Amino acid sequence: MATPQESAPDAWAAVFARMSGVLLSEQTVTTVLKLITSLAKDTLPGSAGAGVTLLGEGGSRRTSAATGPVVERLDALQYELGEGPCVTASHDGVVVRVDDLTEERRWPRWSPRAAREGMRATLSAPLLHADRCLGAIKVYSTRPHDYTAASEDILRRFAAQAAILLANMHTLAAAEQLGEKLTEALRTRDVIATAKGMLMLREHLDSEQAARRLLELSASRRVPVREVATAIVASAGTESV
Repeated sequence: MATPQESAPDAWAAVFARMSGVLLSEQTVTTVLKLITSLAKDTLPGSAGAGVTLLGEGGSRRTSAATGPVVERLDALQYELGEGPCVTASHDGVVVRVDDLTEERRWPRWSPRAAREGMRATLSAPLLHADRCLGAIKVYSTRPHDYTAASEDILRRFAAQAAILLANMHTLAAAEQLGEKLTEALRTRDVIATAKGMLMLREHLDSEQAARRLLELSASRRVPVREVATAIVASAGTESV
């Protein structure tokens, strides 16, 4: 019979793989990331906590999901000091394992403070998608040498599913932003076309003359052509613009 460590990652990987084509809202992604961190904690025996760090603009970091306040404190300390296993995992795009924080020398400021919080071992995996690192997922244990090469493989699978969800969210956000720009462009075009038509009727101009008239009004009023056109359309029924 398969153990939870052997079966859970594959089962949840299949679930999240089916979800990978779904356009997700930010709220949905946050909920699922919390579920992933909870599953990572429960699937890796001995884990006292888990969390997800996301990279923002300019390399900033924030904890998007955590199973408890200790994880949030240790993450915040890494961001403040600019060092730690999760920072290294997200910066270098590699899995980072710490067997005993009391003996760890790679992060001389962070490791002793993490040990004073009661943590002895930790494991971090980068969230990689299309050669880009989106952040990292990590687990903490109160016992040294709790994580193995098998643990690394399991956390790497969780990281892969979290990265898919985040990539979908970014795709959705980009599509929405593009849609808004296209919609605004179409609205602007329609308003300008309507304003040109009104000028042609009011001032007995042809299409080219009406376009020049819009540009002249824009220059004299020092406002965009769109605003001039909107004012003309809004003045329908009056004699002047």
